Amino acid sequence: MCYRPTLTLLLSFLAVAVIGAGCAWVPQSAQLKVVPTVAPSEQGRGVTIAIEVLDRRMTTTIGRRGVDSEYAPITTKQNLSVLIRNALIAGYAKKGFNAIPHEGELGRVLTVELNTLAYTTDMDFWKGIVMTDAVLNASMMKSGVRFEQTYAGRRKETTIEAPRARTNERLLNEALAEAVKSLIEDPRLLSFLTE
Repeated sequence: MCYRPTLTLLLSFLAVAVIGAGCAWVPQSAQLKVVPTVAPSEQGRGVTIAIEVLDRRMTTTIGRRGVDSEYAPITTKQNLSVLIRNALIAGYAKKGFNAIPHEGELGRVLTVELNTLAYTTDMDFWKGIVMTDAVLNASMMKSGVRFEQTYAGRRKETTIEAPRARTNERLLNEALAEAVKSLIEDPRLLSFLTE
Protein backbone atom coordinates (compact mmCIF):
# COMPACT_ATOMS: atom_id res chain seq x y z
CA MET A 1 0.00 0.00 0.00
CA CYS A 2 2.84 2.46 0.72
CA TYR A 3 4.18 1.87 -2.79
CA ARG A 4 1.18 3.57 -4.42
CA PRO A 5 2.09 7.19 -3.36
CA THR A 6 5.71 6.57 -4.32
CA LEU A 7 4.70 5.16 -7.71
CA THR A 8 2.31 8.08 -8.28
CA LEU A 9 5.04 10.56 -7.37
CA LEU A 10 7.53 8.80 -9.67
CA LEU A 11 5.07 8.76 -12.59
CA SER A 12 4.23 12.43 -12.01
CA PHE A 13 7.91 13.35 -12.05
CA LEU A 14 8.45 11.30 -15.22
CA ALA A 15 5.50 13.02 -16.94
CA VAL A 16 6.85 16.48 -16.06
CA ALA A 17 10.32 15.50 -17.31
CA VAL A 18 8.93 14.22 -20.62
CA ILE A 19 6.78 17.33 -21.14
CA GLY A 20 9.70 19.63 -20.23
CA ALA A 21 12.07 17.84 -22.58
CA GLY A 22 9.47 17.64 -25.36
CA CYS A 23 10.61 20.93 -26.89
CA ALA A 24 14.11 19.48 -27.26
CA TRP A 25 12.91 17.34 -30.18
CA VAL A 26 11.50 20.29 -32.13
CA PRO A 27 13.95 22.13 -34.45
CA GLN A 28 14.38 25.81 -33.59
CA SER A 29 14.83 28.69 -36.02
CA ALA A 30 16.29 31.32 -33.69
CA GLN A 31 15.33 34.98 -34.03
CA LEU A 32 18.50 36.88 -33.18
CA LYS A 33 18.91 40.57 -32.28
CA VAL A 34 22.36 42.03 -31.72
CA VAL A 35 21.96 45.01 -29.41
CA PRO A 36 25.23 45.78 -27.62
CA THR A 37 25.29 48.44 -24.93
CA VAL A 38 27.84 50.95 -26.24
CA ALA A 39 28.89 54.06 -24.34
CA PRO A 40 28.52 57.14 -26.59
CA SER A 41 31.57 59.30 -27.31
CA GLU A 42 32.99 61.57 -29.99
CA GLN A 43 36.18 59.55 -30.36
CA GLY A 44 35.48 58.85 -34.04
CA ARG A 45 35.51 62.58 -34.91
CA GLY A 46 33.39 61.93 -38.02
CA VAL A 47 35.94 59.57 -39.62
CA THR A 48 34.30 57.43 -42.32
CA ILE A 49 34.77 53.67 -42.06
CA ALA A 50 33.22 51.04 -44.29
CA ILE A 51 32.25 47.85 -42.53
CA GLU A 52 32.21 44.44 -44.18
CA VAL A 53 31.03 41.35 -42.27
CA LEU A 54 31.65 37.82 -43.53
CA ASP A 55 30.06 34.67 -42.14
CA ARG A 56 32.94 32.16 -41.90
CA ARG A 57 31.22 29.55 -39.71
CA MET A 58 31.86 25.94 -40.70
CA THR A 59 28.16 25.07 -40.42
CA THR A 60 24.84 26.88 -40.34
CA THR A 61 23.73 24.73 -37.41
CA ILE A 62 24.28 26.77 -34.25
CA GLY A 63 23.79 23.83 -31.90
CA ARG A 64 21.36 21.15 -30.78
CA ARG A 65 18.49 21.42 -28.31
CA GLY A 66 18.37 19.44 -25.11
CA VAL A 67 20.77 19.03 -22.22
CA ASP A 68 23.85 16.90 -22.86
CA SER A 69 22.18 15.54 -25.97
CA GLU A 70 22.01 15.64 -29.73
CA TYR A 71 18.35 16.46 -30.29
CA ALA A 72 16.82 18.91 -32.78
CA PRO A 73 19.05 21.52 -34.46
CA ILE A 74 19.10 25.23 -33.68
CA THR A 75 19.56 27.34 -36.82
CA THR A 76 18.49 30.78 -38.03
CA LYS A 77 17.06 32.01 -41.31
CA GLN A 78 18.50 35.47 -40.71
CA ASN A 79 21.51 36.81 -42.59
CA LEU A 80 23.99 37.01 -39.70
CA SER A 81 26.45 39.10 -41.73
CA VAL A 82 23.86 41.85 -42.21
CA LEU A 83 22.65 41.56 -38.60
CA ILE A 84 26.17 42.01 -37.18
CA ARG A 85 27.10 44.70 -39.72
CA ASN A 86 24.05 46.77 -38.75
CA ALA A 87 24.93 46.44 -35.05
CA LEU A 88 28.51 47.53 -35.78
CA ILE A 89 27.36 50.52 -37.85
CA ALA A 90 25.00 51.65 -35.08
CA GLY A 91 27.69 51.12 -32.42
CA TYR A 92 30.38 53.01 -34.29
CA ALA A 93 27.92 55.84 -34.98
CA LYS A 94 27.53 56.15 -31.18
CA LYS A 95 31.33 56.46 -31.01
CA GLY A 96 31.26 59.42 -33.43
CA PHE A 97 32.22 57.60 -36.65
CA ASN A 98 30.52 57.89 -40.01
CA ALA A 99 30.12 54.12 -40.35
CA ILE A 100 28.72 52.78 -43.62
CA PRO A 101 28.24 49.35 -45.22
CA HIS A 102 31.18 48.30 -47.42
CA GLU A 103 30.10 48.19 -51.05
CA GLY A 104 33.42 47.69 -52.81
CA GLU A 105 34.82 51.19 -52.32
CA LEU A 106 38.43 51.80 -51.38
CA GLY A 107 39.43 53.46 -48.14
CA ARG A 108 39.11 52.46 -44.51
CA VAL A 109 37.44 49.06 -44.60
CA LEU A 110 36.98 47.18 -41.35
CA THR A 111 36.48 43.51 -42.16
CA VAL A 112 34.79 41.44 -39.48
CA GLU A 113 34.47 37.67 -39.73
CA LEU A 114 31.96 35.66 -37.74
CA ASN A 115 34.02 32.56 -36.97
CA THR A 116 31.80 30.96 -34.34
CA LEU A 117 28.24 31.10 -33.12
CA ALA A 118 27.73 27.99 -31.01
CA TYR A 119 25.23 26.56 -28.55
CA THR A 120 26.43 23.62 -26.49
CA THR A 121 25.19 21.73 -23.45
CA ASP A 122 26.70 19.46 -20.84
CA MET A 123 25.71 17.73 -17.61
CA ASP A 124 27.20 18.43 -14.21
CA PHE A 125 25.83 15.95 -11.67
CA TRP A 126 22.09 16.78 -11.34
CA LYS A 127 22.01 19.96 -13.41
CA GLY A 128 22.56 20.83 -17.03
CA ILE A 129 24.89 23.52 -18.34
CA VAL A 130 24.07 25.60 -21.42
CA MET A 131 26.86 27.60 -23.08
CA THR A 132 26.72 30.00 -26.01
CA ASP A 133 29.83 31.34 -27.73
CA ALA A 134 30.35 34.00 -30.37
CA VAL A 135 33.77 34.71 -31.89
CA LEU A 136 34.50 37.61 -34.24
CA ASN A 137 37.77 38.44 -35.96
CA ALA A 138 38.34 42.07 -36.99
CA SER A 139 41.02 43.16 -39.43
CA MET A 140 41.98 46.30 -41.29
CA MET A 141 44.89 47.36 -43.47
CA LYS A 142 45.94 51.01 -43.41
CA SER A 143 49.13 52.60 -44.76
CA GLY A 144 50.87 49.22 -44.93
CA VAL A 145 50.02 48.38 -41.31
CA ARG A 146 47.62 45.56 -40.51
CA PHE A 147 45.39 45.46 -37.43
CA GLU A 148 43.93 42.10 -36.46
CA GLN A 149 42.19 41.03 -33.26
CA THR A 150 39.74 38.37 -32.07
CA TYR A 151 36.75 39.21 -29.87
CA ALA A 152 34.59 36.72 -28.00
CA GLY A 153 31.34 36.63 -26.10
CA ARG A 154 30.19 33.78 -23.87
CA ARG A 155 27.17 33.01 -21.78
CA LYS A 156 26.87 30.07 -19.40
CA GLU A 157 23.78 29.09 -17.45
CA THR A 158 22.70 26.10 -15.40
CA THR A 159 19.35 24.40 -15.91
CA ILE A 160 17.44 21.38 -14.74
CA GLU A 161 15.59 20.85 -18.03
CA ALA A 162 16.05 21.55 -21.72
CA PRO A 163 15.78 25.35 -22.18
CA ARG A 164 12.89 26.78 -24.13
CA ALA A 165 13.40 28.58 -27.45
CA ARG A 166 13.19 32.04 -25.84
CA THR A 167 15.98 31.15 -23.38
CA ASN A 168 18.16 29.82 -26.20
CA GLU A 169 17.68 33.04 -28.17
CA ARG A 170 18.47 35.21 -25.14
CA LEU A 171 21.72 33.35 -24.48
CA LEU A 172 22.77 33.52 -28.15
CA ASN A 173 21.88 37.24 -28.34
CA GLU A 174 23.87 37.99 -25.19
CA ALA A 175 26.97 36.19 -26.47
CA LEU A 176 26.78 37.97 -29.84
CA ALA A 177 26.19 41.37 -28.20
CA GLU A 178 29.17 40.85 -25.86
CA ALA A 179 31.49 40.02 -28.79
CA VAL A 180 30.26 43.01 -30.83
CA LYS A 181 30.55 45.36 -27.84
CA SER A 182 34.12 44.29 -27.08
CA LEU A 183 35.03 44.90 -30.75
CA ILE A 184 33.43 48.37 -30.84
CA GLU A 185 34.94 49.46 -27.53
CA ASP A 186 38.47 48.07 -28.06
CA PRO A 187 40.71 51.11 -27.40
CA ARG A 188 43.46 49.79 -29.69
CA LEU A 189 41.05 49.40 -32.60
CA LEU A 190 39.43 52.79 -31.94
CA SER A 191 42.86 54.39 -32.00
CA PHE A 192 43.80 52.57 -35.22
CA LEU A 193 40.54 53.66 -36.89
CA THR A 194 41.05 57.34 -36.05
CA GLU A 195 44.79 57.69 -36.83
